[in-house]
Amino acid sequence: MRKPPPQSEILIAGPARNNEDTLAAELSTLLNSVVGFKKAYCLVIESDSTDGTVGELERLKQSTPLFDFISLGHLAKKMPQRTERLAFARNHILEEVRSNPLYANVDFIIMADLDGINRSITQEKIESCWDLNEPWDVITAVQSERYYDVWALRHPDWSPIDCFTHRSRLEKVIGKDAANTLAVKAKQVVLPSHGMIEVDSAFGGLAIYKRDALLAGHYVGLDQSGNEACEHVSFHNDLRKSGYRIYINCALVNSAHHIDPPPPPPKGRTMAGIKFLQKIGIALFGQERFHKYLDLLKNS
Repeated sequence: MRKPPPQSEILIAGPARNNEDTLAAELSTLLNSVVGFKKAYCLVIESDSTDGTVGELERLKQSTPLFDFISLGHLAKKMPQRTERLAFARNHILEEVRSNPLYANVDFIIMADLDGINRSITQEKIESCWDLNEPWDVITAVQSERYYDVWALRHPDWSPIDCFTHRSRLEKVIGKDAANTLAVKAKQVVLPSHGMIEVDSAFGGLAIYKRDALLAGHYVGLDQSGNEACEHVSFHNDLRKSGYRIYINCALVNSAHHIDPPPPPPKGRTMAGIKFLQKIGIALFGQERFHKYLDLLKNS
């Protein structure tokens, strides 16, 4: 039996780096989605920001009840790989849940990316997860246009191995473009509008964990050769070994599509010019449509 939301305490947590422009809106959306819980906390772990992220976190701490953040400073020199830093930050969240008295009675944890991916999360979508019959310990989100997060995905038929390792192997056989299509793009499918898919690992920008399930794992962001590896896969492997069950909820739609990082600026264009064009595009079309057009251009 899962404790119902009105009787449960929940923590929204996630790492942040250079998220000044998305933090306030993202956290407001996430906090509004858990208003039906007995108590809701928020914790952000920041590192390596070069914009105004830390200042924005300070402002949010002053204005948002039960909100806190921890800045880990500059980790990049001693942890040059991005996934290693992400694993370090997420493990910091685990330690806070485990040892901070403030979170001693937290029943559920939402691990969330804070880059704008969760712009469509609502209270109804979150609370509907408590009405499902499947015995989930972890439940993860999707996108309505196509499921993007195949690096974090492990399923014996859909995505049994690391998609980028698979792509690298295939490049020697069928070439770069065909390998990317077969190993990555072909797995980024449009899912049904409802239903649950049990997986060995998934994330999709947001996952809800039972407390005991979350504390059964440890994030590792590097493989045995020291190369980048998706930190969610090692973490969920620990959970599966302990008997916990992980699902994708096809109705838990957090956005239409993922916000991909911008491509490198073209030669002869300054970054200021690129940002100016982005502002014009968002002003004309709105952020959702603007990024959709970017996705269409990149995939054309």
